[in-house]
Amino acid sequence: MNLFHGAHTSFALHAGQCFTDDDKSAEAYAQSGVVAEVEISFTGLNVQHVGGYDRDEDDAPADRESDRAALEAAGVDVLVFDDEDEMGRAHTTWRLISNRAVGAVQVISVNPVD
Repeated sequence: MNLFHGAHTSFALHAGQCFTDDDKSAEAYAQSGVVAEVEISFTGLNVQHVGGYDRDEDDAPADRESDRAALEAAGVDVLVFDDEDEMGRAHTTWRLISNRAVGAVQVISVNPVD
């Protein structure tokens, strides 16, 4: 599956990072930074679908490192949830929880936002 990540400055792949299949949402997150396109295979990964972004609290699942550590300890590799970008556009987010998930990612390109 091909996914996108919008970064304000530069792109560095890491656990905790979020991706979307909506390139326009990735551009909104990047603002004037870069958008990375990656390919990820979920084969063999524990992918969990969870409740989505809480707009009132500005809180997304596993925003806190302690939450990610607990999820990884429980064997979760990737969280999938409903989200919205900074423009309010709804999209799906895939958040990498484990280093196994990071290892399943192949970076295709990193391009500046026009």
